[in-house]
Amino acid sequence: MAQDRTATVIVEPDYAGHHYQAVAAVAGVAVHHGPVVMLTTHEGVENPSLRVYLGHLLDSDSFEAVGVFDDRRPPTADLARLSADWCRTGVQGVPVGRVVLMDGDQPLKRWWAVAPRQLRGLTRRPRVIFMLTRYPARLRLTDLTGWRLRGPKATLAVVAMLRRSLHRVVGFSGREDDARGWIVRRVRDPHYSSAHARDAALYREQLGLPQDKVVVGIFGAVGPRKNAPLILEAIDASGLDAVLVLAGGFEPGVQEWLDSLEPRDRERVVARDEFLDNDTLDRFVASADVVPLALTNNGPSGIMGKAQAAGVPVVTTGSVVRAREVEATGTGVACEFTAQSIGAAIRTVVEGDFTVTQELDEVTPEEFGRTVLGVDEQGRPYERIAR
Repeated sequence: MAQDRTATVIVEPDYAGHHYQAVAAVAGVAVHHGPVVMLTTHEGVENPSLRVYLGHLLDSDSFEAVGVFDDRRPPTADLARLSADWCRTGVQGVPVGRVVLMDGDQPLKRWWAVAPRQLRGLTRRPRVIFMLTRYPARLRLTDLTGWRLRGPKATLAVVAMLRRSLHRVVGFSGREDDARGWIVRRVRDPHYSSAHARDAALYREQLGLPQDKVVVGIFGAVGPRKNAPLILEAIDASGLDAVLVLAGGFEPGVQEWLDSLEPRDRERVVARDEFLDNDTLDRFVASADVVPLALTNNGPSGIMGKAQAAGVPVVTTGSVVRAREVEATGTGVACEFTAQSIGAAIRTVVEGDFTVTQELDEVTPEEFGRTVLGVDEQGRPYERIAR
């Protein structure tokens, strides 16, 4: 039986990094079943990444992006109120069937308290979906820190479900993890690249990068949490003749750090503070000898997925999820969160011969979008049985 057309409200105030790329994957599925509106910041509708990732949808009649937030981290009450407002009015005359919060970790803390009163009284209650980007999917029994993060989030999700303000919760898992999850359903981050390391020399020529040095790359949104000073120190510890390439939009504090470097250190850093479209970002990643990820968030990384797809080894620290993934697939090395350990790992991957030990099935944007929405190819909701 054909499904009634229903609209989708996607809430994503944060335009940094590849947030809009994830929106594009979800919206690309949702538009087959009705119009889609993305609620973002006033600044977000002017950001170049909107056109890069969502331009093909913006050119259609089925998708629109609306700036309604002043801040990339709006209060949960505002998220709930504005979502409910769109449910009351509908999208292009079509009733709203689902609301998707693409970065739900912080709102989850209070959603159970503020959302029910906003959703109460709606003629048609939407199916509310949360995407968690910082939910530890798999944990060792001894990982007390991980359990302290996971337990409260799962509990809050159940409370929100019992109050009829939440219907589906999805969280990232490692790309080697094909389990389904129970309370929080698991989805693998898409990994694909339009460039490959076998053409690294060509990309370095196009991008103005040195051919005769080891290229260590930090890409995408370049901010303090990516720990560029630690990586530069690790390059020293490695003893390699290497340059650190920072390419992508710089967050506050990065340029100030660059300006504070001694001339000798500054000469070893290639800085490109600019928005990178997807193909350019892929070429930067594929041009590197190694991509280090010194991040303390215990989740997968979009840049890591690009590196894996491009055949570039990864050095990861600060995440059990990423460590498990590189160990299972042979796509890099996990190490301790110190300059000496990271430097030794960089030297290992540059001088070593890495062979993928587990082939990763490609996670397509469409598969990612359907899993987040919890719909089949006809747009009908489903709930998979956990394994």
